[in-house]
Amino acid sequence: MTLHKCTALTIKRKTSLYLAALLLCSASVYAQDPPCKSKGGEIHVVYPDIAKRMKISGVVRLQLQLTPSGTVRESKVLGGNPLLVGAAQQAVQKAKFEGTDTCIAVFEFRE
Repeated sequence: MTLHKCTALTIKRKTSLYLAALLLCSASVYAQDPPCKSKGGEIHVVYPDIAKRMKISGVVRLQLQLTPSGTVRESKVLGGNPLLVGAAQQAVQKAKFEGTDTCIAVFEFRE
């Protein structure tokens, strides 16, 4: 029984350390890149029908690499429900942005 408690404690400590490291890495990603600024105003995102029916809401965060003309060269998912991520990625592909060559786009999906 002592071995079981010790193993559980070790797992909890490792998990806590892993989560702390993950949070620190995430914070540094968000701190380095500025928020994206659209050239044409607000970006129109289509809320996926399946997500609406399943009552899925949440926040999607994308790190965008932009071309000099302001279009999206590449988008990297930083977080969000997979059912919502696709809609956010489609929206940023249609938009034009200003500013730096890398930025963070945040989309909130809710009913």
